[in-house]
Amino acid sequence: MRFRKNAVPVPVTRDLLQEKQTEVARLARQASEAVDIVTRTMNELEGINQQIDNDLAEIDAYSKELAATRATMSQQRKNNTAIIANFAKLLDTSPAESVSE
Repeated sequence: MRFRKNAVPVPVTRDLLQEKQTEVARLARQASEAVDIVTRTMNELEGINQQIDNDLAEIDAYSKELAATRATMSQQRKNNTAIIANFAKLLDTSPAESVSE
């Protein structure tokens, strides 16, 4: 490997303090942007959870109404069955006991 004898080192003219201050400002902006993204994401998730809560409340209300309707229909069915049985007794023409004259 050959080295140039006439190579001149390039002088460092950058101000290290200014470079680091610029880097800190850039990193602070990135951190702030990251926090904003997280905050917006949290807010969106809270909004989604609120919508889920609303939907669950609707489902619960619907379920209660459906259960009440089912109970009413079940009771009506029992009543109808009892009425049918009573009518069937009235219509029964089989001889009960012989009646002698």
